[in-house]
Amino acid sequence: MDIKSVVPLDENSLLEAAKRNTGLSDFGDDEWYEPFKVLIKSLDEEADLHLMGRLVARSEILMLLEGRLKIEDTYKKHPEIEDEEIVRPVIIIGQGRSGTSFMQNLLSHNVDFGGLMHWEAMFPCPPPEQETYLSDPRIEVADKRICQWSRITPELDSMHEFSARLPHEDMAVMGFNFMSPSLFDCMGQVASYDAMVFNPEWDWEPAFRYHKKVLKLLQWKNPRKHWVLKDPLHFDRMKSILKVYPDACFVWPHRDPVRALASLVSIIGTIQWGRSEHPFKGGSLEYMTDSATSAARFNAVISQIENGEIPSSQIFNLTYKDFVASPITQVEKMLEHFGIGLSAEGKASMEKYLSDNPRDSRPPHRFNPGTPESIAKAERDFKKYIDYFDVPSEH
Repeated sequence: MDIKSVVPLDENSLLEAAKRNTGLSDFGDDEWYEPFKVLIKSLDEEADLHLMGRLVARSEILMLLEGRLKIEDTYKKHPEIEDEEIVRPVIIIGQGRSGTSFMQNLLSHNVDFGGLMHWEAMFPCPPPEQETYLSDPRIEVADKRICQWSRITPELDSMHEFSARLPHEDMAVMGFNFMSPSLFDCMGQVASYDAMVFNPEWDWEPAFRYHKKVLKLLQWKNPRKHWVLKDPLHFDRMKSILKVYPDACFVWPHRDPVRALASLVSIIGTIQWGRSEHPFKGGSLEYMTDSATSAARFNAVISQIENGEIPSSQIFNLTYKDFVASPITQVEKMLEHFGIGLSAEGKASMEKYLSDNPRDSRPPHRFNPGTPESIAKAERDFKKYIDYFDVPSEH
């Protein structure tokens, strides 16, 4: 069977299907178009997707194209959305598997904050309304799509929590501008796309301008005092983020990078098996799976902090160990650092979340930490980062 003809990923097929499905044709400015073209070519020719992988990739790309058409149409009808303000967003950064999701979930249950829920990130239009936010019919539709991967690869349940009602990473929103390697590397191994967006000269500011456009739309009829946002790759982009969100508050949990990297490799491999018979083909995922490449990214951020390109006052650092041991205390310290108040109601809502969602309610994530040789190499690679932030070892 020629799966490429059965499940096409070419530009014309995707664009025309999105227009036909929505009855709309205006995608807005052209900043999304070049990364879109490179992405679909990379998915089609490089990712080595099996039939299920292609089916899901096409469905997810169409969802983004249709979402963008609807976002642009909504702004045309309601230009007043542009007047919305995003105030002091709390942005969680750092290495994957270092407690970033735990922090995001906890803060999102603080009634004084607002998380980016998975369902609204997938289906932002029509803009969610406060009165129906918890009962919107899109929640059930999104949940069915999200949970399909647990049926294909049941191991994912022990690695990460998936639900339409849980906060999602910014990668979904950034996907509407097709500048989201966190998202598209989950669709397949897109080497050409990654080479483009990881070029040091790549301009991330347009991605965050559109990101802000979507957040304004989402809070228009469902206000958020402070957004709680997250993407493991955001710490590479803090300079660009500050151009769009100059009052951003960055939260950086630090965990033994050797252990966190091994855990991340495990989950990435599981995700890739759901898309292709050949995970880790071609080296396109090295920025997340190779210790030297990952450590170089950490070191670059340290240099930006030291030379003042990123204000240290806008970063709150904490260790994974301290956060897991006393999450509310660490949140209190973080909010005090940023001068953001914690109400009694906000604290009580977080305490209730912790009581209702113990970590041992899910199966433990078991993974291979690596050989003694690979662990020793990773320790050498990450030495500057470990020493700079005094990160305790977990191996």
